[in-house]
Amino acid sequence: MQDTQGFPDQRMVKIAKVGIKDVCHPIFFSDIGQDNFVTFPTTATFSFFVELSSTKKGTHMSRFPTILYEFAPNFNLKKFEEMAHAINNKLESQTSFIETKFTYFYEKYAPVSKTKGIADLQIQLKIKANSINNTTETVMSIQIPVKSLCPCSKAISEYGAHSQRSHMTITLWNPKLSIQECVAIAESSASSAIYPVLKRVDEKYVTEKAYNTPRFVEDLVREAAIQLKEKSGISKFEVSAENFESIHNHNAWAFVTSDDL
Repeated sequence: MQDTQGFPDQRMVKIAKVGIKDVCHPIFFSDIGQDNFVTFPTTATFSFFVELSSTKKGTHMSRFPTILYEFAPNFNLKKFEEMAHAINNKLESQTSFIETKFTYFYEKYAPVSKTKGIADLQIQLKIKANSINNTTETVMSIQIPVKSLCPCSKAISEYGAHSQRSHMTITLWNPKLSIQECVAIAESSASSAIYPVLKRVDEKYVTEKAYNTPRFVEDLVREAAIQLKEKSGISKFEVSAENFESIHNHNAWAFVTSDDL
């Protein structure tokens, strides 16, 4: 049959990215070095793109979901990179791009009672593969929920202090840290971790832990950045924090990059 996409194009305009967006697919994601860690299946949303030469009329859209099906459902960072190279090979492109986001579920225990529940994180991956020099660049962002308690509120009040849930996002270029290592960094930078299930003894622990570890939104990103800088193999990172303020109808936000240290 006639391959219209394969026809030459006379306009000589290179297209930076062309492909398909928002493809839903079930996956099982394995964390770095966490083969024995209990995680659960999830649904990911994928977007696939390639760079299109100025001499080609179109790309082969149907090949993207075909390649995804070949690699699914078991994924890790290495497999995502292999899939990006496979796209370059099968679509005869110089550069390919994959973007995916999904909810990552894992078992988490309450701090005192050890009651088990399922916690969730938001993960985003962006991968760029070049077929000329056979290289990839991977960017992973992990959104981690934590608890923050205001140092100023504690200092000026005779009793109590306002606290709130916060989202810390750690972004790593060509990541060597596991998701669980990033979770540990975020939680140790905050006033307290948060948990899917708390009994009364756990709620007491979390309340007192937060009160004894007050943190501004600025403290969250600074503490995390210091820990990330001390980790070997991390070339570039970003950390952001957003506090869902309990005494305001707006949020507090802070951001730091590895270039700031």
